[in-house]
Amino acid sequence: MNKKKLVLVSVYTAAFSTCLCQNVFWSDTSKNQRKIIIPILISTPETHTGIGALGVLLWKNTDAAKPTRTSNAELVGLYTTRHQLIFIPKYTIFTAGEKFFIEGFGEELIDFRDFYFGRGNNTPASNRETITYHALGWENKIGRRVFQNQKLFAGVETRAITYYGIRSSSTGALSSEKVTGYNGSVSIGLGPALIWDTRDNVVNPGKGFYWDFRYSQYSTALGGTVDYHRTYFDFRKYMNVVPRHRHILAMELFGDFVRGNAPFKELAELGGPRIMRGYYRGRFRDNYITAFQTEYRMPVYKRWGVVAFAGLGKVYDPTSVNFNDFHISYGGGLRYKVNKREKLNIRIDYARGDPRYLGYLYLGLAESF
Repeated sequence: MNKKKLVLVSVYTAAFSTCLCQNVFWSDTSKNQRKIIIPILISTPETHTGIGALGVLLWKNTDAAKPTRTSNAELVGLYTTRHQLIFIPKYTIFTAGEKFFIEGFGEELIDFRDFYFGRGNNTPASNRETITYHALGWENKIGRRVFQNQKLFAGVETRAITYYGIRSSSTGALSSEKVTGYNGSVSIGLGPALIWDTRDNVVNPGKGFYWDFRYSQYSTALGGTVDYHRTYFDFRKYMNVVPRHRHILAMELFGDFVRGNAPFKELAELGGPRIMRGYYRGRFRDNYITAFQTEYRMPVYKRWGVVAFAGLGKVYDPTSVNFNDFHISYGGGLRYKVNKREKLNIRIDYARGDPRYLGYLYLGLAESF
């Protein structure tokens, strides 16, 4: 471990140690603020097994004259069996009366081991090339409520991410084709954002919908190394089909459309714990992705619940749009509620998608979408 990594690890270790000395692993359920600090074990195809700690802060404005949903902020620190260091802060904040909506996340990845399969919706598995890189990035959107009687927020998105220290274990397509970003990149962009959010609960919705529509321009004029633009939408709907027992049907339509000279890591990706579980994240990548997924969630005993899910999606080039070669994923999972008031779950999912594998196991916190 070089000196830079050692400093970063020391800083984060000190931060977590301070937090844990003051608050041992516990869950505080006071009236308007709740703190949860727990050790976590995760497993994904991208990380294999990872161990670390999660800190969650949930708070709510208690002014009855200004109804406000619960805000949350979390910090995850992980070390994986692939010798990766991962730090991810994440937050969703509603100001009093929900006048403003603020949402974002950051990530720092150190020695992140990944696979590159090339570009396209039908790249063969034999293309797999092992790469290692570091990443540091932040994404934030802030919106102001447009109408008093509608939870519609208009605002701006800002995003900056850098990939550096990219190394390949072989002379594969990444270096031989010298794709954009093969030796590192800096992307800085901003643009308008529109969010319409009627969910009753942010971490585990039971009803309502969430519409997130954004356009961002990434430019060298802003300090980046590349010029491209991105149009993004995320439409979700939640229905409580058996209200007495809280059986939730969740659906999501997702699209990410990238135009211009984008780095390979900024292209639209299929797979991972969020979109199309059952495929390695980035197993297929191209300029565009469209995906649909649905999930049925139901309780079974006290804090325990089960889910079943399925997804359909593909990546493609804007010059060859068609309805062929969609990829399919499906699976099921267990849920354990660690905070009953906010319905915060630990999830264990088993998903199938890539026909070359028997399936992938995902361990994490909160719902996939």
